[in-house]
Amino acid sequence: MTTAAFERSFDSIREIFAMTADIFAREGIDPRLLPTVDLALEELFTNMVKYGAGSTAPVEITLAAIGGGVEVTLVDRDVEPFDITRSPDVDIDAPIEEREPGGLGLHLIRRLAESVTYEYAKERRESRISLRITGSARMSGRTR
Repeated sequence: MTTAAFERSFDSIREIFAMTADIFAREGIDPRLLPTVDLALEELFTNMVKYGAGSTAPVEITLAAIGGGVEVTLVDRDVEPFDITRSPDVDIDAPIEEREPGGLGLHLIRRLAESVTYEYAKERRESRISLRITGSARMSGRTR
């Protein structure tokens, strides 16, 4: 398990990708999962930077090898709650001109991860998002 903190800046994404590549190589995690993990981390991290702008606390990311994949946890401090597991699904079959902007990244993450959990500690103003990614959810068409 590896944990690192990243400055709340879009520039930190390069450092995050370097960390994931290093952990995947070091831990022998299936490299086919790396693009999925990086996509999920980029989407969640950029949302934290964009919508948690009042916080100056770094975002903490933990990656741990698990059977057949990886567990990823992001901790965002000094923020208001936003439960990604309750954001509405996107109607991907609706004509583009009828769709509301936003939400597609979270919609996709919920399809690519085997599990997505969210916790919020009100007394610490701390959000915690955890994902398990092993590849078995890909193309399953299941919804959460």
